[in-house]
Amino acid sequence: MADATENRKLIAVMGATGLQGGALVKAFHQLGTENFEVRAITRDPKKESAKSLVGKVKEVIKADGDNEESMVKAFEGCYGAFIVSNWWEHLDVRHEMKTLRACKEAAKKAGVKHVVLSGLEDSRKFVNNAENKDTWKVLD
Repeated sequence: MADATENRKLIAVMGATGLQGGALVKAFHQLGTENFEVRAITRDPKKESAKSLVGKVKEVIKADGDNEESMVKAFEGCYGAFIVSNWWEHLDVRHEMKTLRACKEAAKKAGVKHVVLSGLEDSRKFVNNAENKDTWKVLD
């Protein structure tokens, strides 16, 4: 007989200690763990805000959107991912796009099936003008 946890889909949540990622962690926690489990991704798992997630998520791990390999490891085994950029840290859309591209490649390498992307600006015009625009699925 299969363990019930085998049927749960693992969802990676970037920025799990921030407003957007934190709201998603809270929503998944309130829904229960019957269908999904959450892997909270944070740049600093030693912060109190990260420690407070223990018990609400399957695990809290360290990764950084500016480090593609750390994101590949963070996404490994995940069915879905919530990717959020931190535009406010650098106030630079080029840096934000570089980070999001690294996260996209990491999700692809890790075999993530579904991604929700949250950035500061409406990113559709950037994606639609990109050379590799056909590799991004954009909602209307």
